[in-house]
Amino acid sequence: MWYRTSVQLDEYRVNSQTSLRNRIHNFFEDPNTPFGYAVQAFIAILILASVAEFAIEYLDPRLFEQYRDFFHIANYFILAVFTVEYILKVATAPNLGRFVIKPFSVIDFLAIAPNYLELILPLFLETTQLRVLRLLRFARLLRLLKFLRYGSILKKVLRFQGTILQNITPIIALFAVLKGVIWVLESYDLWFANTQLGDLFTIIGFALGIILSQKINVSYEKFIQVEESVVRIRSLLESLELTLNSLTKGLGTSISREWGKAFLPLLKSKEANTYGLGKVNAALQSAALSVEKQPADLFVLSTNLIQEAQFCLSKKSRLIPKPYDTLLHQSTMLYLALVAVFIPGATGMLSVLLATYMLYGMYNLTQDFDTIIGGEYDLINIDTSELEEYLTSEPQA
Repeated sequence: MWYRTSVQLDEYRVNSQTSLRNRIHNFFEDPNTPFGYAVQAFIAILILASVAEFAIEYLDPRLFEQYRDFFHIANYFILAVFTVEYILKVATAPNLGRFVIKPFSVIDFLAIAPNYLELILPLFLETTQLRVLRLLRFARLLRLLKFLRYGSILKKVLRFQGTILQNITPIIALFAVLKGVIWVLESYDLWFANTQLGDLFTIIGFALGIILSQKINVSYEKFIQVEESVVRIRSLLESLELTLNSLTKGLGTSISREWGKAFLPLLKSKEANTYGLGKVNAALQSAALSVEKQPADLFVLSTNLIQEAQFCLSKKSRLIPKPYDTLLHQSTMLYLALVAVFIPGATGMLSVLLATYMLYGMYNLTQDFDTIIGGEYDLINIDTSELEEYLTSEPQA
């Protein structure tokens, strides 16, 4: 008994150690917790900081010399973090030989090895031979390769196809070109400069952002209401089919499927039309009354379905009032033009790019939300898959 308990304890310790090793390794290699993602984001920031420090050293030597001690301490800190990360990955790797030759592992090694050579070589080389150290410093640029590890994250951040950004790029380019022309005129003192309107534009931009966010909230609420209504319609159709089939064989299937196939095109249509359901609504009510001599539960169920459909189609077609939408669009365009005209230099160009992306992008996002299906860019549509699945599924018994 004592021996068996001792063996069990040994096995428990081994399993615990293995489990801990796996957790540590996966924490760096395949994070799936908020803290793990935060650590990866921190490492990504350090990569950028490392490259920025290298750029300052070679592009602005005076600034580098002025803050030499700070830059050296920052580099040692970055090196220490990368070293600890690499050691923990190697120490916890399930298969060490296979792990160290993986491309990402080689990149992690190259991110720290040249820096250690910079520290060691001065002990063995003469002063005249220390030029090789300058070459080793260029190897710090290899740290940029660590960004390949964050490929999936970068793809999400830098995604262009099928986004609002893709659709508003012509507007961004238009205002960027306008600002570029004005910037050239500013450089020749042929345009306004230092108009001191920054605070005014900040206030106006903030107000525009609030108004646009309110429109997004209203449009999104309508979007969700229509989606929920579609789910309820599917549920009512299933209940109606089952109830009718239990009383009259096959009638529920034919009536409910016919009604659903008439409703779905109206839902997907950009036009507001509830009259297209008149014929199938009448057939639905007639089927209910043919089974029930007096209107009862079945008639109430069919009535609820018709009312839900009318609500759904009516809600779908109620867009933001055109005068309000036109005013918001014109105000956004006017604000962006004023930013391009009156905010000078590089600050103006950066302001134009960011303001156009955020404000005009928000405006077009509300347009797609508001139209439910289709829209100007057809990027945001309600999910009709549940209803379509029902219409193509096997009949309910």
